[in-house]
Amino acid sequence: MTGSARASFVTAATALALHKGGMTLCGCAIIALSDALDAFPDVAPGDDVALAHARAREVVAARLYSNETAFGAAKYALEVEMAALWSLRVQAHSKGGA
Repeated sequence: MTGSARASFVTAATALALHKGGMTLCGCAIIALSDALDAFPDVAPGDDVALAHARAREVVAARLYSNETAFGAAKYALEVEMAALWSLRVQAHSKGGA
């Protein structure tokens, strides 16, 4: 996978995590996330985006099946994973890391 495909996934996942509302209101963000997953289909074990990637797949699947309850749960789980990812990045940055 290219770095840009991974970065696009992180951007799309972050955008959806920050977007408020259900499946209808998040429609464009879900499409962007689905496209990002298509471009970045596999994550290496131990990659810091692995859990977010799995949650993103659950979000897209719930939307595909029009399951609002599953969508809400999956979106919340994605929000938690993206918050954790960005927290790690902030910590690394504050310590002089990447």
